[in-house]
Amino acid sequence: MELVNSTTSAMRPYPMEELAKIKANLSKAGKPIFDFGTGDPKIPTWAPIRDAMLNAVPQISQYPSVKGSESLREAQWGYLTRRFGINKSTDIGIIPAQGTKEAIFNIGLCLIGREGKKHLVYPDPGYPVYRASALYAGGIPYPVRVTKETNFRLEPWNLPTEIQKSTAAIWINHPHNPTGATASFDYWQQVIDWCHKTNTILLSDDCYVDIYDTSLDTNIIKDPRKDRRPLTPLQQSSDRVLTFMSLSKRSGLTGYRSGMIAGDSRIINAILQARANFGVGSPDFIQAAAQVAWSDETHVEERRKIFTHRLNLAAPYLQKLGLLDAMPEAAFYLWCRIPKSFSGDDVKFILALAEQGIITSPSTWLSEGMKGYFRLAMVPDDQATIEAMEILSKFVAKHS
Repeated sequence: MELVNSTTSAMRPYPMEELAKIKANLSKAGKPIFDFGTGDPKIPTWAPIRDAMLNAVPQISQYPSVKGSESLREAQWGYLTRRFGINKSTDIGIIPAQGTKEAIFNIGLCLIGREGKKHLVYPDPGYPVYRASALYAGGIPYPVRVTKETNFRLEPWNLPTEIQKSTAAIWINHPHNPTGATASFDYWQQVIDWCHKTNTILLSDDCYVDIYDTSLDTNIIKDPRKDRRPLTPLQQSSDRVLTFMSLSKRSGLTGYRSGMIAGDSRIINAILQARANFGVGSPDFIQAAAQVAWSDETHVEERRKIFTHRLNLAAPYLQKLGLLDAMPEAAFYLWCRIPKSFSGDDVKFILALAEQGIITSPSTWLSEGMKGYFRLAMVPDDQATIEAMEILSKFVAKHS
């Protein structure tokens, strides 16, 4: 007897469970744990954001609006203008979201099946929610392996003709999780042109767009053709383009769950009606905190400095070990090869490394079959990072 549908029963078990057991055993033994596994930086939330949330907690709780408050939308518009030069327009709509995870999952319910199109294309390795979104919406997931040879960029014009015709929407993620790769203005233009040609909705996962090397802040050029900071395709077109932006990495509000969807007002207006049925309205006190976060850049600059410093601490160790080619320009991850002595078995490597107290994520768990790599999220502080890199160096030397 089936008690859940086939999509739910076929969902892969959460892969971090084995790591959780190892962490529990290390904790019981009183051994230190250096957790580079989850991209949830433990940096104190900027005080004005916390204060805004606490001051907005009402005495009487009422249902929030899915549309969000006017003041929040104004703050989000202010951010889009300051950061990307995108001016307020009736062609572009904005909807607040409870972080981008729910928005990324739910968008499949609104787009898959349009004009009979069933495929959802996305980069591999990448965010697992892309696949789940397609499956639960009754669509067909279509992962596309991105590699160093393509600068980790998905090139949809090279897809089989039948897939290009049947793609309802395509996910592009730059800065890319897990590699930190960025995309140029010309690349974005090619993708936009392809989407217009094939009538595909471009979904841009811009979660990490404000996390990049601080050296890029020293010579900011407003022209997106020359700006070396990460871009969003909304700078070039809003026609069939949606961007998904989050305060989780930009402002450290991972637990607050706050983000936004911005783009083609024709699509935004339609999905606003759908989202009224999803129960995803952000509480008013979260909206108040988000308004402060979107309105300020100083706290974001400080976070960038911290991430850049941590990457610069760890990268030399990994490069010396031959596991890392070059520093990423954006995000706060290091995408590394596993040592040759583990014969491409990344799960075996990260589990053995976890026994030493260092928690990382293998490429097998971050992709659909990609082996031989592991990801470090630069979450631990300076002292812990250095200590972990020393342990890692000894571990690799021992197994070489």
